[in-house]
Amino acid sequence: MALDVTNVDYSTLNALTKEQYIPTLVDNIKKKSVLLSKFLSSSKPNASGKKIVVPIEYADANSSSYGFYSKYDDLGVYPDEFAKQVSYDWSQAHASVAISGFEERVNDNPEKLVDLLSSKMKSAEKSLMKFFSGVLYGSTAQSAFNDLRTIASASADLGGISPDSENTSGSLEAIWKGAFDTSKATDINAVDASSSYGNALFDNFSLIIDEILREAFEVFHRDSGEAPKMIVVPQIVADAYEQHLSDKKRAPSMASSEIADAGFSGFKYRGLDMLVDPSCPAGDMYFINDEYLRMIHNRKANFSFTGFRQPVTQDAKVGHILWMGQLICTNRAKAVGRISGLPTDYSTVSVAPS
Repeated sequence: MALDVTNVDYSTLNALTKEQYIPTLVDNIKKKSVLLSKFLSSSKPNASGKKIVVPIEYADANSSSYGFYSKYDDLGVYPDEFAKQVSYDWSQAHASVAISGFEERVNDNPEKLVDLLSSKMKSAEKSLMKFFSGVLYGSTAQSAFNDLRTIASASADLGGISPDSENTSGSLEAIWKGAFDTSKATDINAVDASSSYGNALFDNFSLIIDEILREAFEVFHRDSGEAPKMIVVPQIVADAYEQHLSDKKRAPSMASSEIADAGFSGFKYRGLDMLVDPSCPAGDMYFINDEYLRMIHNRKANFSFTGFRQPVTQDAKVGHILWMGQLICTNRAKAVGRISGLPTDYSTVSVAPS
């Protein structure tokens, strides 16, 4: 039933915010980033608790515990711990919506007050869109959230576990690291400067982008035993790939219709969607197997609105949009690989290789 805005009080504004503005806000946040849309759309509520305890895979079962047998052969039973639990901290985010007493009095008719609320909610929406798209890729500093850059790292702590390359082979600490995290700046700079492209980073990159993609794909598959499910890139990387194909007189295959229907664009690479995400940091691209990544939230704080309240010491009404959740990784070595050191614009000239 439509809300009556001809006689507005704060109970009406609370209902208007919860029923109309919050669903629109969440939908628009999803439109900011193709990955954010994917994770938030599939986010599930998690059981309450001070920590998020998640079972993770880190080793294969003992090879003597499975295999062929004949008739009355003994069936080997060798219990082995191939899964452990890690504890993730909750991450909390908020956006505040405040209407001062002054604003309330100068907008003292229902239509003006609703218009004021609409502009306040639009501002909160833009703030949350920018914040969430930034923290997802690690370009906005936020230590409480498990961003993709951290998950891809070979040295960053995750879930309270520190990777240790010197640890015993096969231990959790030794293999609890991302698929890869590699810079290609040197390779791009080293492209033949005498070519017709000169020393422009973008054109150099377009010459070898297929080599970079092929190597990253093969490293991901070889080291994790599984192929990535998608490649996420900023627009400049997609443009370089398109130029590479154009130089070879080949046309790119477009990404799946599901991606286009969601308002995003991309190409196909080896049957995978190469997705253009406007939130992906310039200079980076990500290889992702989302089977081992998922977003969870607390059912009481999933972009929930607290309602407007008046602080004791202020002439204002203040409400908060609250989110509490986390990006969960269940197998770090198979989840995310990152390539960095890529061009960030179309005209930068590289430094001559030393």
